[in-house]
Amino acid sequence: MLKLVIVALFVSLTAASLVEYDGMVQVKLEHGLDGTANTKFTERGNISIPSLRIGTALAQQTLSNEDRLKIQNLAAKNKFYQMRATVVTNDGSYSFLSSIKACMLAEAELADIITITLDYTGRIITITESIPSTSTCQGANVPLNKLKEFSSNVFVRHTHSGPGPDTASYVQKIEREREAKEKGDVKDNRSFLAKYWIYIVPVVLIMVITGTNPNEANAAGGGGRG
Repeated sequence: MLKLVIVALFVSLTAASLVEYDGMVQVKLEHGLDGTANTKFTERGNISIPSLRIGTALAQQTLSNEDRLKIQNLAAKNKFYQMRATVVTNDGSYSFLSSIKACMLAEAELADIITITLDYTGRIITITESIPSTSTCQGANVPLNKLKEFSSNVFVRHTHSGPGPDTASYVQKIEREREAKEKGDVKDNRSFLAKYWIYIVPVVLIMVITGTNPNEANAAGGGGRG
């Protein structure tokens, strides 16, 4: 048991140390502008996270007139704008897909929020796009001069794990119990019934089986006198 507790404590400390990892993370941004389920994604930009402590650096492609027309068309037809974010690491890559209503993005004049969420080890677990508004548009005709370039804010959010087990106190408790057993100092704090029920129960059963009902005894005595 003591070995298992020590191993669990070691794993917990190792995982916690990963949060302090100070390496570069690259995120490739792409977007789909045709409003279909099997949209073709084109390059939008890149997010660099040089350090989990410092922040992010965002570089986005200049929108072509063709792309601006596509976003305008998506907004007018009440379709969805899709963004794919691909995290590139030394071990490979993995992607996240998010979508928002194109009319909301157009009404915000391409000002969006990209949120990157990290787990307790420092691994990216979600990347989402949102709009800093509560628009409920059902399509919007936004002029092209309002759709010049993306103006994005990037936020990195850390998830927090719940409180860990108090392994130190648990180990001390195990050690105290072991030492008490070895010295014979273990006190029995059970109640009287808990200690001696094995002796009490047979006596009660015998009394119940062999006992005489008082009413039956009186009836029998009265009959003798008649």
